[in-house]
Amino acid sequence: MRPILRETRRIIEDLDPDLLYDTEVLDKIRQEEEKRNVRKVRALSEFSAMYRSNVYEIMKDFITKYREKIPLIDIKDYIIDFLKESVEALNILRNITNPDERNLENTYLYKLTKYVETILFPRGISINEIYKKLIKYSPEFYECQRHILKPHTYYREDLENPDFFIIPGISPKVYQIINNITSLYNLDPNYGQFPEKEDYEIPMILKNDVFLPYIDSIANAEEEAIKTILERVGLRIIDGIFIAPTQDFVDLLIDNNFLRTNKQSDGITRLIPQFSNETLILYYLAFASRRRGFLSKELINWIAMNFAFLIYMGILNWKLTDENIFYSIFKDLQTNEKVLPYLMKLICFPHYLGLDKTKIRDSPQYRKEIFNFIGAQIDNLKVFIENVGDYCEKIDKERNN
Repeated sequence: MRPILRETRRIIEDLDPDLLYDTEVLDKIRQEEEKRNVRKVRALSEFSAMYRSNVYEIMKDFITKYREKIPLIDIKDYIIDFLKESVEALNILRNITNPDERNLENTYLYKLTKYVETILFPRGISINEIYKKLIKYSPEFYECQRHILKPHTYYREDLENPDFFIIPGISPKVYQIINNITSLYNLDPNYGQFPEKEDYEIPMILKNDVFLPYIDSIANAEEEAIKTILERVGLRIIDGIFIAPTQDFVDLLIDNNFLRTNKQSDGITRLIPQFSNETLILYYLAFASRRRGFLSKELINWIAMNFAFLIYMGILNWKLTDENIFYSIFKDLQTNEKVLPYLMKLICFPHYLGLDKTKIRDSPQYRKEIFNFIGAQIDNLKVFIENVGDYCEKIDKERNN
């Protein structure tokens, strides 16, 4: 794509603006350019022809739309500027990392992956440390943080024979369970002895109140599945019937004012819950990040896809103006199919996200399915893309200073 845009820019620069009035001139130029590629293998030739056709059709539409309103010399300048921006964006993507891994920390891919990772999937020596990093950015980016935990292909997970060591994304059922837990804790919790601390009571809810509606559909080994789900949101089972926060989670909840203390007349300090779904979901995200070597195939693909999409669109946001007539080519599904899977695999390498890159799928049908869901962006993702674009500009300034 880059050589096509570069050559097109050179041709337009040499073209007399008055010739742009007749768009058939562009058809003739395109036909001549296609003849120059006859020695390419057929697949590559067809691929190049498709992009060249798109580029020339976009230019023709632009000329037809504005030739009666704007001087042809200005139209030519606009097209040249749009082509220049596009070539610059492709140059960044082409040199986004060093294959030999030399000076890796200064590459765009490394810096951008680490920027996104800090907000969505940070590292840390403990879940509590990771949680603190997540909550720092949750006021602005909680919707994105929740988004990367909810793959749209959750139904592909093996629900009949689940591997309890593998961490999946949050399915609609698990989201409902989290919502029920939060509601029960905030509405009418029980209180019981804090096992690890005398003279303290922690909030508890009945296990059956939460899980009874889902028992048949959670897994075959129901009790084990319940324990696993609870572990991922910082909870445990006490006396076989109650759900209560773990000791570490209690410390985290107190540190963030999600539990308030109430001294009773009998000298017992009761810890009263005041948290939301966000509290438990961020714990799940911290849990997944801490154990990123055990993520399910679907969750790895979904996280890598979101990272690749944010980085790719952030670069476009930085390099292309909103008015660029070639923006649609970069956002086209066929372009995404070429660029994003490549970025996904790179992002999984140890120096970047450290995910199992062998689990990245290569099926075209799978890609299209994921891309279709990403096409329906959440608003918070669009805000994040703008921030990534701003960060790209910051990186560029640091390099030039």
